Amino acid sequence: MPVSLPLSRTWIRTVAIALTATLAATTGLRAQSKPGGKSATRTVFVSVLDRSGAPVLDVSPGDFEVTENSVKRQILSAALAKGPMRVALILDTSDGAAAALNHLRAGLAAFLDTLPPAHEVLIASTGRQSRVRVPPTLDRKKLKDTTNGLFSDGGATILSDTLLEIDDRFMRKAEDRWPVFVIVTGDGAEGSSPANEKKFNDWIRALPARGISAHAIVLKYKGGGMPEVVAQHTAVTAGGMYEFINTSNSLPEKLKAIAEQLTKDYERASTKYQVTFTSEAPTGSLTIGVAREGVRVETTVGRLR
Repeated sequence: MPVSLPLSRTWIRTVAIALTATLAATTGLRAQSKPGGKSATRTVFVSVLDRSGAPVLDVSPGDFEVTENSVKRQILSAALAKGPMRVALILDTSDGAAAALNHLRAGLAAFLDTLPPAHEVLIASTGRQSRVRVPPTLDRKKLKDTTNGLFSDGGATILSDTLLEIDDRFMRKAEDRWPVFVIVTGDGAEGSSPANEKKFNDWIRALPARGISAHAIVLKYKGGGMPEVVAQHTAVTAGGMYEFINTSNSLPEKLKAIAEQLTKDYERASTKYQVTFTSEAPTGSLTIGVAREGVRVETTVGRLR
């Protein structure tokens, strides 16, 4: 059922507040409860740089020291963040994007040709209902065949519910992958369930700490629709690219540019260390050191910033 106007206004305001809170964060933190709920882990992304500012790439887990709220913590793992990307293409096949399908197919071909083959891609559509068209795969032919067969499903887009579903099914448990969302949506009606409003806002707030990236392109035919709000705040909170276009003929260029940016981002992020350690205060103060002379350590919100 499409979201009513009063709820849309409330949701816009709530998401904006969530965005402000996220951007105010100073370190990338992820709390994960272990069985029994008595302990947790935190994960941070760390750059180790020499005096010239070049990344140091041979730091072992035993060289790191983590102090949380003045208490030394046990390091569970510390390694360069070189896990491949798992890219979720979230594609609007609702009435709001029906006119763009030909350009969307061409844009997806350009994206798949540009993204390095080592990175997985999945395809989900948001027209009328959430549909996983292709689960995560390296098979570019299968992906292209599917995109060539995309047609309009009509109805409203189910954007926010689809983002939650794809994250739950394919991202949360894939700890050896870098989760990336690439959203292409119209600005028509949003048909996601109002019952998921809080869950979606919590999800947005957690994006940087979980190291998730997101990029979005909105086909802005009317302006002010909820899909536009959802896409914009998802991309901005995650530190990704956000663009709106009034005609769809630039989609091939825009999607190719996103694939090029993802390639550059991966090269940069893979020089950072993903450090996971035991924690009793997932929002407490944190100090990370390296037992090596002549280096400095920088932590970031997420993988890139």
